[in-house]
Amino acid sequence: MQRKTKAHGRPALAMDALQTVSLGTARHWIRVRGTSTSNPPLLLMQLGPGLPIINEARRFERLLALEDAFTVVYWDQRGTGLSLRDVSNRSNMNVAHMVADTVSMLERLRDRFGAAPVVAGFSFGATFAAYAAVQRPDLVATLIAVGMDVDIAAAETNAYAFALRAARERGNRRAARQLERIGPPPHLGLKEFSTRVRWVANFGGVATNASYNATARALLVSLARSRDYSPADVIRTLRGIRASQAALVPELAATDLVRTMPRVGVPIVMVQGRLDQVAPGEAAQRFYDALEAPSKQLVWFEQSAHTLYRTAPGLIPPHPGQPPTLTRPISRTHPWPSPPRPQTNRTTVDPG
Repeated sequence: MQRKTKAHGRPALAMDALQTVSLGTARHWIRVRGTSTSNPPLLLMQLGPGLPIINEARRFERLLALEDAFTVVYWDQRGTGLSLRDVSNRSNMNVAHMVADTVSMLERLRDRFGAAPVVAGFSFGATFAAYAAVQRPDLVATLIAVGMDVDIAAAETNAYAFALRAARERGNRRAARQLERIGPPPHLGLKEFSTRVRWVANFGGVATNASYNATARALLVSLARSRDYSPADVIRTLRGIRASQAALVPELAATDLVRTMPRVGVPIVMVQGRLDQVAPGEAAQRFYDALEAPSKQLVWFEQSAHTLYRTAPGLIPPHPGQPPTLTRPISRTHPWPSPPRPQTNRTTVDPG
């Protein structure tokens, strides 16, 4: 049953609890939130590698209002956030363990709620979720893949070229010098990886309304203000980001879902920012065109980049299988030309 309505007109939360879940021998932390205990479960899997998500629960609710339609499960995965309280989550950082954790979490949620959850993954969170859905399609009601990492070799080449071109066109000699120093990808070391990510972010390829430093500050503020993270948790979280990246980036460099994932046995909704320079639209379209699935849909957000879930209200449909709707854009127009528009098989979401 629902509680009384909040002042802004939306239902108040009927549940909002921080909980631990045992996955194998390790404890993981989740926060479960929703306005009604009868709403279907939705598991959120954060982008990364290494970023937490429990600290963003209130921001997600404010921007996306997922709790109105779902029982939302925010999960700090292995190597991230609160789950670093268990020392066993600080090791065995590889794709196989991340996917096995996901399958185990899906089993726990199905058993608890009596139904397979909807899964919404962001960036590499979507990639891990897709791997899990391939292994156990019975555990996923619908997969919503937002800015999914599909082809890392192509993505790195695109991101590096974008940042270097932007640096030269804008006359940013510092950026151009640093990018020329690391050279073209692959960027398997933390220094090279971080340099590329910093300048892609600063030139608008990650978020259209925030630089790398602004995004980092927002993360620190959200961790510091969260009721869930102690000072020790914050320190572990920040260290865990670098540790996760060091462990996972070299292995993830071989990711090519077009080649390795011809079929997903669950309905899938792919959501893509037209201005995304991290997981570019060309790769998303290639994967979508080749993919076999019970049903599939590719939805484009015309004025968003990689972290479009932070700038696009209506991102996740209240009834999976229906297209998201965008009522009002928050992101501003990117200053650089958008990539060529992919052909056919798409739903375009234009600003209202």
